[in-house]
Amino acid sequence: MTNGTFPSGWYRDPTGQGDARYWNGVAWTDSVNRGGVTVSVPIAADQSQLPPTPGSEVQVAAPAAAPQTTSSRSPLAVIFGILAVVLLVVVIVLLVNDDESDDPAIPATGVPTVPATDPPSTG
Repeated sequence: MTNGTFPSGWYRDPTGQGDARYWNGVAWTDSVNRGGVTVSVPIAADQSQLPPTPGSEVQVAAPAAAPQTTSSRSPLAVIFGILAVVLLVVVIVLLVNDDESDDPAIPATGVPTVPATDPPSTG
């Protein structure tokens, strides 16, 4: 307590809506701690300026870091992605080869044929 004011910090919630409420040094905020979880609970305007009760400071633990989870689907997604790319390449190759075989000048053997021409007639 400095000069009759309370420093910012967590104090017992004067409204009873949580275990502790945050005092910003001037007024109560909407931040309420319930069982170690901070939630937002509005406070009535007539109660927001009432100072904390002396000795009502509360130690609130910092929120625990969220546990890092690894997805078991991640390797499977990579495999499906690779298979999709391979399938796409195969389809493109088949379509390109199919278009080339439709050309009547190129037989299925891959050797172009020369159309037969009649010799010019004389006379």
